[in-house]
Amino acid sequence: MSFLRAFPLTVVSMCLALSMASRGASPGYAPIMPLAEKSLLLDISIAGPRLVVAGERGHILYSDDNGDSWRQARVPTTQMLTSVHFVDANYGWAAGHDGLILISEDGGENWRIQRDGLNVQQQLNLEMRESAHHRLRELEQQLELAAEESKAGFEYELEEARMDLEDADLTLEEPVFTSPLMDLWFQDVERGWAVGAFGTLVATRDGGQHWQNRQAALDNPDEYHLNAITGDGKGRVFIAGERGVMFRSLDSGRSWETLEPFYEGSWFGAVYNPGNDALFVFGLRGKLYRSSDFGSTWKPVPADNNTTLAGGNASGRGDIVLVGGVGTVLSSRNGGESFTRSMVADRLSLSSGVARDGRLILVGQGGVKVEGGISEGE
Repeated sequence: MSFLRAFPLTVVSMCLALSMASRGASPGYAPIMPLAEKSLLLDISIAGPRLVVAGERGHILYSDDNGDSWRQARVPTTQMLTSVHFVDANYGWAAGHDGLILISEDGGENWRIQRDGLNVQQQLNLEMRESAHHRLRELEQQLELAAEESKAGFEYELEEARMDLEDADLTLEEPVFTSPLMDLWFQDVERGWAVGAFGTLVATRDGGQHWQNRQAALDNPDEYHLNAITGDGKGRVFIAGERGVMFRSLDSGRSWETLEPFYEGSWFGAVYNPGNDALFVFGLRGKLYRSSDFGSTWKPVPADNNTTLAGGNASGRGDIVLVGGVGTVLSSRNGGESFTRSMVADRLSLSSGVARDGRLILVGQGGVKVEGGISEGE
């Protein structure tokens, strides 16, 4: 889950602005830093026996001892990474600013770029310029062949075409920017999706070798930010975002339907628990809802919390961890039927976490935190 969902909206706006001001993907590899595990880390994923975390400056780290120690991975970017997701012990993906998507095939030790959003946007800008130029030439040729009495009708279209070409030329002269990605999720080693700011949705059906823009598949004319994506691994996929928008696919992303919104605030995270087929969505002011029919109906979950929730994970065995502002932790051992609220000692905001082998491994401001596990009473 994304840092962009973990902190106040003023910080969100700042992060978006920084991403859009980028002149290109940061060159080189993320520097190996002895205190990287204490830096801002935004997401955590389980990769077989291993834990993998990702965050600022392209930092990705992995642990083989349940969070006691961490090693930094080789990552070919210094951009902010907002999400990491593994489908098994080997294959995982990370996403972040500049529309970057990276892949690891060795459990998170080494990474390579699969999608550079700035390169994608630059190509789109070039294609837009070529299209505008072609349209202008086409109109000029039609004008030459037109009868004298009908030439006046071409003037308006010609002026519009000239303006479009000028705009396209100006775009090519300006720094390239693209929307940051906020979350990604893979159904298996072939099919995956990433969501982001301004309604961004990209998808792959070949393990990330090719990514397609699927934004038009969603009924999101206002381009609300898409903050979270998850699924059941069997074809059902769920997206949630700004202003309470929610979308669902029941056919592995081939088609999407808009779910009726019931909350005007923003959703920052979504978690699916396979153990009891329960889907959770959460966000501003600690709002937390559960669905037993993958989004058709929702019920509020009492959790004695009004602090914004940012992210989390479900173990599949009934252990669910949700985290948020000022060190808030909501934990459950009964598949989300009930949650117990606690807080980490330093009160720093958290962005994600997992429950594993009697421990809570949490990430956020201040890096990795390892806490005691979920008590039997929860």
